Order: sequence, then C-alpha cells, then structure tokens
Amino acid sequence: MKLHNIRSIAEPLIIGLIGAFLFHLFHAPLPWMLGPLTGVTFWHFSTGRKLSWPAPFRDIALIMIGYMLGASFTQRTIHEIGLHFPYIIGVTLITVIGSLFLGLLLVKKANVKLVDGLFGSVPGGLSQVAILSEETKEVDTGLIVFMQTIRVVLVILVIPFLTMYFIKPGSMMQGSPMTEGSISYPVLFGLLGIALLSAFVGKKIRLPAAFLTGPLIAIALISISAIQVPDLPGGFVLVSQFLLGIHLGLYLKKNMLGNIRKLGFYSMLTSLLLVGFSFLLAILLTQVTSITLATAFLSTAPGGLAEMGVTATIVDADLAMISGYQLFRIFFIIFIALPLLQWWVRKREADIK
Repeated sequence: MKLHNIRSIAEPLIIGLIGAFLFHLFHAPLPWMLGPLTGVTFWHFSTGRKLSWPAPFRDIALIMIGYMLGASFTQRTIHEIGLHFPYIIGVTLITVIGSLFLGLLLVKKANVKLVDGLFGSVPGGLSQVAILSEETKEVDTGLIVFMQTIRVVLVILVIPFLTMYFIKPGSMMQGSPMTEGSISYPVLFGLLGIALLSAFVGKKIRLPAAFLTGPLIAIALISISAIQVPDLPGGFVLVSQFLLGIHLGLYLKKNMLGNIRKLGFYSMLTSLLLVGFSFLLAILLTQVTSITLATAFLSTAPGGLAEMGVTATIVDADLAMISGYQLFRIFFIIFIALPLLQWWVRKREADIK
C-alpha cells in the first residue's frame, strides 16, 4: 500500500478516535459510532480533504453486526415475529407512503423535479437507492445521493439521542454491552467464518446489503435450530461500531455544498418529520401489541438495520423483533417499492414524449 493511501486512511482513523473519546467523555450515546461519525463528517466536510476508508473495513463491521442480530433469533422470537407480521406489513406500507408524501413536500418547497424528490425520499439503503437511480437516466443521481445522505446521517444522529435520553433514559452511559460471560472462542470464530462465507454468498446472489443480511440470515437459522450461538464479545461490538461510524462519516463531502444551499434545509426538515412520523407509529404499535416503546421506535425508525440494531443493544430492546421489522422494510423497498418507482418514472417519461 502506498504511503499516501496509508496517510489518507490514518487521518479518519485518528479523527474517529478523537470523536469517540469526546463522545465518551461527555457521556453521549453510542460514542464508538456517533463519535467517529460526527468527527469525520465535520473534518471531511469542513476541510474538503480526500480521505480513504477501505470497503473491507465497512464489510467487517457489517458482518459482525449481522452476526449480533442473527444471534438474537430463537424459535420463540420467530413465533412472535410471525404474530406481528400483519403489523410489519402495515408499518412498512405506511412508512413508505408517508416518505413519498414528504418527497412531494420537498418537490414543492425546494424546487426539484418530482422524480428526484420521490427517489431521494424513499427510506431505503443509500447504496441501493443510488445504484437504482444510476440505472434511471431521468433521475439526478447526485441529488439523490445528497438527499439520502442527509437522511441517513441525520436519522442515525437523532434516533439514538431520542431513544436513550427520552424513551429509555439512563441507558446511555455504556458504549455497548460488555458482559461477555464464558465464551467458547473456537465456536465463536467458527460461526464468524460461516457469517463471512454467507456474506459472500449473499453478494453472489445479489442479496440487498449482503454483508449485513447474509450473516444475519445464516446465524439466525443456526440459532433457531437450537444450536447455542455465543454472544458477540463487547470488544467486537465496539470495533464494529467504530468502523461503521467512520464509513458513515465520509458520506458528506465538500463538493455537496451547492446542493446544501439549494435543498439542504428541506432535506433535513423532511427527515426530521419522518422521524416524528415513525415515533407516532411506534406509539400506536405499543397500543396494539405488547412490545416496549424502545423496541417499537427502533422497529419503525427510518434508519439502517445495522445502526438501529446497535442502538437496541444499549437500551435492551428486542433485537430480533427490530430486525424483523427493519429487514422486511429493506426487502420491500429494494424489491418492490424502488422497482415500481423506477417503472413509473420510465412510463411517465414515455407518456410525455
């Protein structure tokens, strides 16, 4: 590896460590994820320096988080998720429809094209939305990436604070669960090997967010089969949070400044409205089901599966239930909502011509 590349990697690493230390010092929630995310975002955006963070670092983080989420599944939780399935479908549909209405608000206020506003507001995975927008020539991919980035970063910053300070206060002092107990490390590393293999298999068969969902599904199947799956040690969880935090912090770049002046305010406003909408859905869920407000909010929140899963470990929410809601929404958006939106855009353009 060239010296220049080493320096460009070392820079976000150092900034991330400083951010984690400061967040830990001030007892902020998720210091090992939100600290690096905030520090690297500020440094990257304010200086405009070209920083590197290799994709394998992100993939390692996602594999470990996928393992952690998969290990939370049992036969009992699968039964409970099955009972919740009508609610999972309903929450997903309401969230997607609500986000599209907020996209219309963005179109009206920020003066962007209808198709750009809708694509930019869909609460799917940033990379998947960006790839599909690249395949749709009628869409401005740069604007889509900017709007999705604003949503992802804002939601990941806001939701842990809301969850830990207001919904379940007093749970924000620790960065991750550190009670490891007796762990069989040969079994643990064997299962991590299976998680790694399932990530590459998932990528091969084009599974959405394969390095997260592949391990999640594989480890969940093993756990459901009554095989004892060791919990991921606290140190591993901290490392996964740190690696993911730096990766997320590099989303915002200085060359997005022009877009920020144009529609940054309304992107942030609609993202916050979507968070508020999700909170109302969560309250409704607690009225019709037996799940706690923390579990309901992290299930309905328009954040990523990995980020909401990490937050759930801190507030002792139901990881499996949150994974069920979030995973279904990912698959629904990637395989149904976005292709339908892409088809509508192309049909609309054809009708205009």
